[in-house]
Amino acid sequence: MNLLLILSLVSIASAGSSNSVNTWGGVIQYDEDWGYVDIRANAHTFWWLYAAKPANSQRPLFVWLQGGPGSSSSGFGNFEETGPKTLNGTDNKATWLQVADMVYVDNPVGAGFSYVDDKSAYTTDITQIGKDLLTWLRRFLALHSEYRTRPFYIFCESYGGKMSAQFAKVITDAVKAGSLQLNFRAVALGDSWISAMDYVNTWGPYLYANSFLDDHQLNLVNAEAAKCQALVDQQKWAKATNCWGNMENLIGVETNGVSWYNILKKGDTDDWSSSAAMRSNRVITSTRRLYNRFVAPQNDDTLSSYMDTVVRQKLGIIPDKVKFGAQSGDVFSYQEGDFMTPIWETVDQLLKDGYNVVVYNGNEDLICNTMGTAAWVNRLTWDGAKTFNSTTRHSFKTDSFPLAGYYKTYKNLQFWWILRAGHMVAYDTPESAIFMLKAVVKQYNA
Repeated sequence: MNLLLILSLVSIASAGSSNSVNTWGGVIQYDEDWGYVDIRANAHTFWWLYAAKPANSQRPLFVWLQGGPGSSSSGFGNFEETGPKTLNGTDNKATWLQVADMVYVDNPVGAGFSYVDDKSAYTTDITQIGKDLLTWLRRFLALHSEYRTRPFYIFCESYGGKMSAQFAKVITDAVKAGSLQLNFRAVALGDSWISAMDYVNTWGPYLYANSFLDDHQLNLVNAEAAKCQALVDQQKWAKATNCWGNMENLIGVETNGVSWYNILKKGDTDDWSSSAAMRSNRVITSTRRLYNRFVAPQNDDTLSSYMDTVVRQKLGIIPDKVKFGAQSGDVFSYQEGDFMTPIWETVDQLLKDGYNVVVYNGNEDLICNTMGTAAWVNRLTWDGAKTFNSTTRHSFKTDSFPLAGYYKTYKNLQFWWILRAGHMVAYDTPESAIFMLKAVVKQYNA
């Protein structure tokens, strides 16, 4: 083992424990491991792994990336969506561990328990985020080499989709270059911020179709969206982000506060944004207001308290100076100039290169509504695009719902329409999420 690799492994402070969870599929025994990777000078990425026992060489690994940017995978995604335990310590019967091993990465640095020693170490665009994730992966695989040959998937949510698309790109580039050994199977984009203006431009029509706007209000919203489009066309990205914030304010007024995460609920009363209104009433910058509305609720007081007490004590490696999610506001602010840039062309290239892409969307989601997702999917130019569009959709059911959603697949692209789900599919419709996971793994593990 060379000195560089030894130093790399030393930089990963890891520990572990063993536990069990009672799931819909039965009791699963699992090991845990966690640690830090020093990905750059002054930048430290935290990760948390759950691995089912006994080990199975065909069992996949899912990397989970949360959105924001600045929300925590190890906190929110783990304890409130897909991990084996809940915030009160009970079993999550719908945990994704019943389908795959799970590793949660607090990304970008500054999210969750990840941290920077100096603000100059924050990322400012998706390219830097992708490089950091690839560095993390190399160090992680040096410690857990068993995952080099197991089926490897990236799953995500919201802005995590933008990061996941770039992560898939740098992974596949490294595999093609021969510098990375990995059995990469698919990237799965859940309610993902892939093409900002496709969402902004469909907010009005989507709300109108669901009776939240009348004709006059639709014209107001569309006029504001046109301003944002003009800024994007001029590549004035920071101003476009502020315009997005103005859209958010306008829609809040015109709909009397519809929830951005699930239109069946009123904003500031749904599970994720109850504390946002109080924060947004302060005199703060427009970027900070957007952070308070869309990111801070996912690192709310209950979760932060749990992570900074119970979880901190369990992990035993979190530096005293690091408070859970304390830097996530800066994470969001430093990405301001890149927030509105699209990444659908990266998804297109993945498909052209023969890699598998899964797109899934909750039909009650507003911020990344299904109309907007369909719009950027229809922009794709890979050779299967036309046939995919004309391919027949299939419905699927779960124990709770005889009509749970629809899906279609052609070659290396899948699209899942998840009914009754908002922005957080795994939380709103856990049965549908598990059905989808099993179907994806069945197809791509073959």
